[in-house]
Amino acid sequence: MAIGVALIGAGLFAREFHFPSIEASPHLELKAVYSRSLKTAQKLAPEKPLDRYADDTDQGLQQLLARSDIQAVIIALAIGTQTPYIHAALSAGKHVLSEKPITDNVAEAVELTRWYRSEISPTVNWSVAENWRYLDSLHYVRQLVPQLGRLSQFRTLVYINVGPEWSFARYFGKRFFLSPDIYLEWTLTDRQRSATDTTWRHEAQYQGGYLLDVGIHFLAGTRYLLGDERIARVAAFTRGVSPSIPPLDTLDAILQAESGLQGSVQIALGSSQPGAGWTVVGEHGYITATEVSVTSKIHGREDVKDFTADLLAVPPEVRAWGEAIAKGTPNAQQAPEQGLADLELIEAMLRSASQQGQLQTTKHQVEG
Repeated sequence: MAIGVALIGAGLFAREFHFPSIEASPHLELKAVYSRSLKTAQKLAPEKPLDRYADDTDQGLQQLLARSDIQAVIIALAIGTQTPYIHAALSAGKHVLSEKPITDNVAEAVELTRWYRSEISPTVNWSVAENWRYLDSLHYVRQLVPQLGRLSQFRTLVYINVGPEWSFARYFGKRFFLSPDIYLEWTLTDRQRSATDTTWRHEAQYQGGYLLDVGIHFLAGTRYLLGDERIARVAAFTRGVSPSIPPLDTLDAILQAESGLQGSVQIALGSSQPGAGWTVVGEHGYITATEVSVTSKIHGREDVKDFTADLLAVPPEVRAWGEAIAKGTPNAQQAPEQGLADLELIEAMLRSASQQGQLQTTKHQVEG
């Protein structure tokens, strides 16, 4: 029997990614959607006979969570707002997949994870979404990494121009600032126009802004590729280059693992030079990867493989969650401790930069 699921959040990402991913999962059946307003709840799959809950009606979150035919929820809300919904859903005995980042700060993530492990787990599954762990290209690299032998370097590079030509501009809003007081507005396509409810990203109230929102994906990828190499020390500098991406958009960091392995992370979200991906170097060769390609040279043999990243690998992420619930066995790659470890790296980098590059040590790293 399919697991009854509700979507908590009906924003653009839930509509474009979570909804089709639930539809494609053999273990899940979407029964309801919740949003703060009924108008927004009605935007998600309006052609479907879903039950719709909203705070501006007499059927809200409490009534949704009381339903016995809904065993699980996906929480896809703005950064910094998810914790009370996670707490409420888990307390109601619902399995939860909550969007990254786990929370917007490490202290809250630590407390929420501690509460879950002591009061809820293992009877209810709480998973934290990180679709980069389900990229076929990164799965392939992870299989190749042992062939490199002893690792010597790694690099994570993210060059994106968050502007009108960016492929995900619809998630940012319709204004791009040329200076703190001068901005341009471009003509929205129908698809972009539906993104005006994501202005919380443009007016970020959480640490790091887009460095957290975008960067955490790539740090999750870094940790996944490094496997049992746990990052122990971090030093970084940040700056704001583009007035469109407050408060910060550029980060350069040095990371050192417990073993002594060193690497770098460079994120530039106002860059005119595009490019993003990972490099891992070892005694027998190297591997470079993007979301859709892998180039390797190991023991002198060069190889190039191309991959797809349909719907940013959200469908396999959601499918893995559904399978874990059906089997009654949590998926280790979706454990909240993984989300905490991803968040800790970003927060450590931001803290180091605020202290003029002072070295930071980690406390919550686990094997990727």
